[in-house]
Amino acid sequence: MQFSPVMIVVAVLSGLGATVATGLLVASVRHRSGGYRPAHLLLAAGAAVATLSLATGLAAVAVAGHDQGERTRWATAVAIGIAVSGFLGCAGLLRMPGVVGSPSGAVRLLLDGVSVAAALWFVGWVLFSEPTRLLGETSHLSCPPLLLVTVSAALAAGLNAVVAARAPRPRTRLAGLCCGVTNMVCGGLGVAAGLFEGLAWLTSAGGAVLAVGLLSAGLAVHTTKPPGQVDADLIRRDSEYAFIPMVAMAASAAYHLLQDGRFDAFAITAGSIEGFALVTRQYLTLHDMRGYAARLAEREAHFRELAHTDPLTGLANRRGLLRALASGVAGREPVVLLGLDLDGFKHVNDMRGHDVGDAVLAEVGRRLRARQGPDDLPARLGGDEFAVLTHRGPEDAERLAQELLRALGEAYQQPDGPVFLSVSVGVAGQGDPDGADVSHPVVRPAGSGPVGVDESDVEVLLRHADLALRHAKQQGKNRVERYDAAYERMLRRRTTVEHELRGAIGRGELRLVFQPVASLPSVRPVGAEALLRWRHPELGNVRPDEFIPLAEECGMIAALGAWVLDQACLQLSRWLADGHDVWVSVNVSPRELHAEEYVGQVAEALRAHRVPPQRLVLEVTEHTVATDVDELIRRLTALRRTGVRIALDDFGAGYSSLGQLRRLPIDILKIDHSLVAEHEPVRPVDRDGPPFAPMVDIVMRLGHQLGLEVIAEGVTSPTELAAVVAAGCRFGQGALFGWGVPAEHLEAMLDAATSVGPRPALVADGDPAEGGPPAPPSVPALRPAPESVRGEREDGSDLVVEDAVSTQVRPGAGRDVHGGAARR
Repeated sequence: MQFSPVMIVVAVLSGLGATVATGLLVASVRHRSGGYRPAHLLLAAGAAVATLSLATGLAAVAVAGHDQGERTRWATAVAIGIAVSGFLGCAGLLRMPGVVGSPSGAVRLLLDGVSVAAALWFVGWVLFSEPTRLLGETSHLSCPPLLLVTVSAALAAGLNAVVAARAPRPRTRLAGLCCGVTNMVCGGLGVAAGLFEGLAWLTSAGGAVLAVGLLSAGLAVHTTKPPGQVDADLIRRDSEYAFIPMVAMAASAAYHLLQDGRFDAFAITAGSIEGFALVTRQYLTLHDMRGYAARLAEREAHFRELAHTDPLTGLANRRGLLRALASGVAGREPVVLLGLDLDGFKHVNDMRGHDVGDAVLAEVGRRLRARQGPDDLPARLGGDEFAVLTHRGPEDAERLAQELLRALGEAYQQPDGPVFLSVSVGVAGQGDPDGADVSHPVVRPAGSGPVGVDESDVEVLLRHADLALRHAKQQGKNRVERYDAAYERMLRRRTTVEHELRGAIGRGELRLVFQPVASLPSVRPVGAEALLRWRHPELGNVRPDEFIPLAEECGMIAALGAWVLDQACLQLSRWLADGHDVWVSVNVSPRELHAEEYVGQVAEALRAHRVPPQRLVLEVTEHTVATDVDELIRRLTALRRTGVRIALDDFGAGYSSLGQLRRLPIDILKIDHSLVAEHEPVRPVDRDGPPFAPMVDIVMRLGHQLGLEVIAEGVTSPTELAAVVAAGCRFGQGALFGWGVPAEHLEAMLDAATSVGPRPALVADGDPAEGGPPAPPSVPALRPAPESVRGEREDGSDLVVEDAVSTQVRPGAGRDVHGGAARR
């Protein structure tokens, strides 16, 4: 056996190529770290053994000559080396990071490779054994080391084919590594077989294939990146590789039988290995699928539990509470729901930070669990709102609520200092009556359904607990309140009033009435205060102290104030056009006063209706002064520049100090009814005269010292009238002089004045910015109206006053004129 010149060139190039490839693999071991280093070390070791085996085979061609025994010994050494290099290459491929995700996946991958290898080996046995004998009369099967190489080559080819097929895209480099390892073993098989059979061309060709395989592996390993997790889909692709080997083996066996072949021990062994590999592979797949299904069920249960659990406190969340509540209601068990809300928790987040707030909430959860009974379910509904569902009786549930009130009110120790909070608790039971009451008509928005619409017991219980909690908040917090149907009726009405109020202006349901302001002691009307009234077609007369606070809360007060200002200026312009020397006052809410556009609205209303500015008085309650005094002064100063007068209403009932009173740009003081209605008027000391009200006297003196005019409010009896007159008060207002009446009735009172005479000057026709007291204008001297005058109480009911001076008013009748908000 001798090499031709071409074979010699091929052999030399093969040796050089294998050496270079081995150098690349060895160099990659030095430059890699982590999981890549063991894999590259195995590949480098396999390449070194393969290169040494190639060199041994090429050298043996020249040494062995035609001696079959010597060639067999050399072929055996080469075969063993190639088999070892093939196993090392497969091991290095399996150790490559990302190729095997788990031990179970490694076993399945190896079994897939074994099944493909067994099929390849069986097909090879059919092709190279009787009756086919592709190698001729001499068969390599007589050399056991060559059989070992064929097993290594089949295993490498099968395993690498499966790995390359399952690798994620792009998989060019990993596929190159797999092809390189396969070619290395197959080329080595050619070298050993050529040496054993004495075929120089086969040895040369095998060496070339081995060198190309090593170069391919070396380049792939030198530049490869993490291949990613090899796909091991148990459902779609993980078992499809079993069909191709079985089809190949079946076709080969059929061909072998058609050629009158026989199956010997090698064929039976290959078939048995294939069968056992496939059975084991499918068993592992079924086992993994069962484990996968169990993990899915466990995770589903875990996520289902997470969906019903609050992550911060570990308590049930709103969904978990609803589930337990629905279960308890459906079971017809006694159910009591406690709604809890932390008072002032927002300040904790604002002042101490959300980390401290979360720690406090977690501690609340621990305290709720510590007092949890066997049948109780504490839950966090969101934010600082909690709930406890219990199956205890009403009395035990009440005791539990009181216990939670004390427990949650204790200090919450934090690293930067304790946190103190209180809690409000609302209690509702399943048997609590619903709040619907036909005796209180409720106007619902269009399309919202009837009042008595059916609701599930769960929704009713939740609503009752929420209503009880809101009632506890409104009653001062840090308390326990049980659901009461009367509170729900009140809330229903509140909701209805708020909804209907939004369209009251457009529907023309609002109107103004005017309460006269009289000069004293003549009790002639010289001005009027505009009061807002609302008559709804179904709700009836809605009290101002009911809808005005709602307008403040829902942001409608600006629209109502603009309408009142416009209507008051319109009516004032008509009276002035008819020759009545009168002024009108309008109440201003704090929200309107602090609006940037309000000054412009006042100026526009005066211009639109051609009203002299000094004829309009804007009343600001004393409670407004308790807010930002500097901002209030700026706003009032801007209003006075328009020419209007400013009155401080309810003086004596608020929080203004004498220092603030000196700073405020006001023109009029309106003494509160509480100062006027003194029980025992004081008689003057060391001088003659009627009894007088000392507080009114003090305010009168103070007002005159500050250059202010003073109006006594809430004068309801002749005794009070005499007292304020004795104190020197020149103007009065109250039920004694008339309730709020329509504009035409007040006009009739003005027309009834027939005598002409001077009157006290409350407003002047000059510019208030010029300073100095204006000259008092002269007006007709008005007597009390001799005819009946129809007025209106605060609830809208009619009242006929026969004599404005002598009419006695029952106690409390002056409530209509107390407070700027209720008077609007």
